[in-house]
Amino acid sequence: MSELIAWGDESVQRQGGIAPTYYVGVCICGLEEDEVRRRLLAPIRKKIPKLHWRDMTRTEKRCSIPTIESLSLPHIVAAAAPLDNIKLDRARHKCLERLLPELEQQYGVTRLVLESREASQDERDLACVRGLRSRGFIRRLRVYFMPGESDARLWIPDQVLGAIGDAKRGGEGYSGLIASVHMLDVDLSDQ
Repeated sequence: MSELIAWGDESVQRQGGIAPTYYVGVCICGLEEDEVRRRLLAPIRKKIPKLHWRDMTRTEKRCSIPTIESLSLPHIVAAAAPLDNIKLDRARHKCLERLLPELEQQYGVTRLVLESREASQDERDLACVRGLRSRGFIRRLRVYFMPGESDARLWIPDQVLGAIGDAKRGGEGYSGLIASVHMLDVDLSDQ
C-alpha cells in the first residue's frame, strides 16, 4: 500500500470586513512534483520561484483555480475563529489539533508536509504534534516541513486558501472548488 501524503499551508484572513480567521489547509496529493509544477505554472507568463495567491493577478487566479479543480484532489481546511485576543500560534495549534486526527482517521494520511516558516515556529509545531500523539489524538501521522519554493504541491493549499479568502470578502466565487473543500470549524470563542 502506498503512503498517503497531505501537503499544507496556512493563511490568516483579517481584511475585507470579515471575521478574522486562521486557516490551515491541506490537499492529499500523490501526483509527481514536476507534473504539478508544470500544470500550475502553465498559465503564468512570467518566471517565478513559487506560486503565491497574494502575488497573482486576477487573471492568473482565474486560470489557477480550474487547473487545481482538474487535479481532482481532496482538500481539507481547518478554520479557527474568532481571533480576538488569541495568539496566532494558539490558533494554528488548535487548527492542527482538529486537522491531524481527521487526516489520519478519516483519510488514512500517514505524512503531512507543511510549508516551513521560521525554525522556531516549525519546532513549536512539532511540539504540538508530539503533544497530540502523547494524548492519543494521532498515532501514525508524521509531520515534516519544506520551503514553499521546493515543492509545487505546497502551492495547491495556498491557492485554495486564497480562493476561500477572496470568496469570503465578496470577490470571485470559485464556488465549484470551495464546495469541494471539507471545512473543519475550530471555535476559539472560549480560549
